[in-house]
Amino acid sequence: MSFRAKLILVSVLLIVLTVAMAGFLGYRESKSKIKQLARELLIAQTEQAFALCAHHNKTSSVPSEELMQEIAALQIAETGYMAVIKNADGPDKGILIIHPEEIGTNLYNNNFKHIKKVIDDIDKAGQQNGFSGYTFYRQGTKTLGRLGDKKIGYYKYFAPWKWVILATGYEDDVFSSRDQLRATLFQIVILVMLVGVIIVFGVIRVMFKPVQRLTEITKEVARGNWNVSINYQSNDEIGALSQAFDRMVKSLRENASLWHEFNVARDMQAQMLPASSPKVDGLSIKARSIPAKEVGGDFYDFLALEDGRFGVVIGDVSGHGLSAAMVMTAAMGTVRFAAEGKTQTNEVLNMVSARLNKDTQSNMFVALFYGIFDPKTKQLHYTNAGQTMPYLHRNGKTEFLPQAENSDRFPLGIVPTTIYEQLTIDLHSGDRLVFYTDGIVDAMNGNFESYGFDRFSESIRRNSDCTPADAIERLVAGMKLYSGDANFHDDVTLVIVEIE
Repeated sequence: MSFRAKLILVSVLLIVLTVAMAGFLGYRESKSKIKQLARELLIAQTEQAFALCAHHNKTSSVPSEELMQEIAALQIAETGYMAVIKNADGPDKGILIIHPEEIGTNLYNNNFKHIKKVIDDIDKAGQQNGFSGYTFYRQGTKTLGRLGDKKIGYYKYFAPWKWVILATGYEDDVFSSRDQLRATLFQIVILVMLVGVIIVFGVIRVMFKPVQRLTEITKEVARGNWNVSINYQSNDEIGALSQAFDRMVKSLRENASLWHEFNVARDMQAQMLPASSPKVDGLSIKARSIPAKEVGGDFYDFLALEDGRFGVVIGDVSGHGLSAAMVMTAAMGTVRFAAEGKTQTNEVLNMVSARLNKDTQSNMFVALFYGIFDPKTKQLHYTNAGQTMPYLHRNGKTEFLPQAENSDRFPLGIVPTTIYEQLTIDLHSGDRLVFYTDGIVDAMNGNFESYGFDRFSESIRRNSDCTPADAIERLVAGMKLYSGDANFHDDVTLVIVEIE
């Protein structure tokens, strides 16, 4: 069921429930009033007959035929009537003397228990003049062909003539207006429901026109058509939603070129990074870089140098996104250029730092480690400019490479001139070097606790028997397990070089 159909259904139900509740309360109140009015009518007719008897009794001690006709002519509703029952001692006790059809019938017997009870109550009260009360019963005679119908009566005793004056009416007739009211209320509920459906349907149809338009426009946007607009002006919530949607589509349209630039930058970054790990005699090499966003600031590179030497570069540009990717591209190009003319790692980084200081923004810098493997001497010459210090795993121990003590350590591009130092370490078969950026050690878990160097170095030691390719996968998996595999807040880059 659509939202519009649900809204129409709920609105109609509310209308029906409101009208039905109002009708029920009105019907219940009217029912009570009608009952009261019916009883008051019976009392009024009985009192009138009683007054006629009292008036006639003042002038004549014997009731006249004219009086009896006046009493018989009194009407109660449509089919009610007056009756007078004789309460004299002897065989006349209970004889009907005024009645539409049964005059002369004796009612003082068990066939007419209600009349017998009325007469007995009057006798118990000492046949007090004016003694009165209600009686409810089913008709015991065939008068008007309504044998067994429910009746309500009001009686009053006229002692001078020993008359029981009874005004009686059929409940179906006395309360007929109540049933008519019920039928009328039912008709009103049906009419209001139909009118309510028409009104609600019309109003909701008008209300949902912009919503339908919004749905159609959304499908167009999903298909890639951003040159659309709802253009619906209103001060209500749907108007606010429509205007917000138009602004969103406009923003998407304006950012389309930016997404294109991101794709270009991502392609450039992918082309700049090595397509595969190099094949170098005496070395087993594996690398992986995971950007935190579409494009990242981490990078690595492998350089084939003169005399069979082999260079490894791992860097981290400050920030993320497009700007970091652009600086990364500049840094990689500058390192490659400098490495062609310089043989010392510190000379390469001094040159790169000076170039970046001129070419990049003041708030951008590059942390970079540059090392050169010499297969002839089995040595690693390296310089670190603000990058996390690589680990050397040897003989079951995992320790940082030694770090320069008497030279600059800050990243490239911060100051115009730098003095970096080249260090050298002898390598042995079985040694494993792990180069990495700070994204892996800074990864946070749900309690905002970092993965840290201790956990990372322990993971290196624990996975030292694996191949470099398997070791990288396990190192990344360990970090993800700790951080809950959440989105990275920083790029993660790993390079493993094992001496064979």
